[in-house]
Amino acid sequence: MNDMKGITGTVIFESSALNRDQSVGNITTLKKLSVGTDSFVFLSRPWVTNKLFSTLAEIYPNSWKPGELTSSKGVIQHRLLDTQDRELKIFQDIVRNAELDAFGYMSTAAKTKKRGKDTQKEEEGPQEEEKSSSTTLSRKAAVSLTKAIALYPWRGDMSFYANHAFVSRMNASADRTAGKLETPNPYSREEDYNLFKFSFTIDLARFGKDLWVFDEATMKKLSGNLKEFEEEIENASGKALCDTNAGSISFELSREKKIERVIQILDVIKNGLLAQCAGENYGILPSFMIVAGLKAPVPLFHPDIYFDKRSGELSFSSLSRTIAQNDYIIRKNGTTLVHASGKEKMTGWKAEGSIEDWKEFKDKLKECM
Repeated sequence: MNDMKGITGTVIFESSALNRDQSVGNITTLKKLSVGTDSFVFLSRPWVTNKLFSTLAEIYPNSWKPGELTSSKGVIQHRLLDTQDRELKIFQDIVRNAELDAFGYMSTAAKTKKRGKDTQKEEEGPQEEEKSSSTTLSRKAAVSLTKAIALYPWRGDMSFYANHAFVSRMNASADRTAGKLETPNPYSREEDYNLFKFSFTIDLARFGKDLWVFDEATMKKLSGNLKEFEEEIENASGKALCDTNAGSISFELSREKKIERVIQILDVIKNGLLAQCAGENYGILPSFMIVAGLKAPVPLFHPDIYFDKRSGELSFSSLSRTIAQNDYIIRKNGTTLVHASGKEKMTGWKAEGSIEDWKEFKDKLKECM
C-alpha cells in the first residue's frame, strides 16, 4: 500500500452564505454560478482555503504559524529571500513553514546586480554601482480545494434590515442634538441557507518537497550562509541540499513531520473549520464527509454528489459505483482505503469494504505515506 500519491475528500456542510459578493446599490449580493436555468450560491476557493489555514493556526499554533509577509509597490507576498544588512538571506521555506508547504507561494525576491563602469556617469568615478533586479520563486499548492457550491438552487431570497437598535439608543441618549431624531439606515441582503459541497486534494508527491533554482549571481550571494542554513533546516525536521554548481537548493521534509501535517489537515476538516461573517457563525461542520487514499491526486468524489433536477433531491447513488470500480483507490486484503462519516444522513449508497473508524483510517494512511 505504499503506492499512495494523493488523498482526496468531499465535504457537505450546512450554512448560510457567509462569503458575499460586492454590493449593488444598497443590496448586498451573493456569489452565484449559473447551471442551466438555475443559479447556485458559492463560497470562493480562497475564502475556504483561508478558513482552513486559520483553523490550523488556531488549533496547532506551534505547527502552523502564519508566514512572514512583505509588501512592495502594493504587492503583498511571502518573504522568502530578501536583502538584510546588504546580504541576501533566506527567511522562509517549506520545511520551517507549514503554510508554504501546504498552500504554495509565489515570491519575487529583490537582489542586486552590479553595473559596469562604462555605463556610469563621469562624476560617479570608477566605482561600480548596483541596480536592482529580481528572482521569482513559485510553488503550486500541495493542498488544493474547490469552491464550496450550494447543492440546492438559489430561489431569489431577500431580506430587509436596518440599524433600529442603534437608532433607538441614540434617540434615547442625552447626547443627541436637541430636537433631532435619528432615522434608520435601511439595506437589503440576498440570502441563502443551504447545503454546500467542497472537495480537497492533497498531492503527497509534492507535499514536503521543493526545489529552488537560481542564476549564478544569486547563488554566489547566498553561498556564504548555506552551511548554517542547512543546519537550521536539519534542526527543523527536514533536509536541504545546496548545489552551488547547479545553482539550486532542494528541500525535503522528514516523513514524520509530513505525516503530522497531513493528519492535522484531515483532523481540522473533519472536526470543523472556523467560519463567520457579519456576526453569523455557522462554522464549516461536516454533515457528511468521505475521504480516500489514491494512486493519483484527483477530487474523485466531487461529481458524485449533486442536485437531481428531475427528482428535486440530492443524489449520492454514483458514490457506490466510484468506490467499487475506480482503480485509483488504494485496496489491499479486502480493505478499501475509504472512510465516510455522516452516512446515516445520506441515503442511496453504501461503501463496502471501507474503514468505519476514523483513527484506524488515519493509521492506514500513515502506513502509506
